[in-house]
Amino acid sequence: MRIPNLPDNVKVHSNVWSTIKQITILDSRKAGRILQRIAALGSDPLPDAEECNSGIVQNLRKKKVFVHRLKCVDTADYRIFYALKKSGMVCVYCVVPRNDDTYNKNSWHYKMIKLLYTQWMQCR
Repeated sequence: MRIPNLPDNVKVHSNVWSTIKQITILDSRKAGRILQRIAALGSDPLPDAEECNSGIVQNLRKKKVFVHRLKCVDTADYRIFYALKKSGMVCVYCVVPRNDDTYNKNSWHYKMIKLLYTQWMQCR
């Protein structure tokens, strides 16, 4: 898998690259679309269209962690969790399969997102 050139205002955590590599094994086209969607966040960090939209994750908002989930038609099996910082930086924390656990406040990825939101130095 070739890692694309991302806009300067988009930072992707290393666990996202690992997840995308795993997705590539199963479906390289889907992995490519996920990468394209991540790159597009650099120019449109809050998309609101029928084919792709962003919304604040309510379970995290209650903890004062303002993380968005990106939901797109062409990557419907996955959700991309990211934050838009005041500086304009987009920090992509994780890509997770869409299932019953996707929005569970006790899931491993929610715990990781909360930790990265406050401690990932590149995205402060």
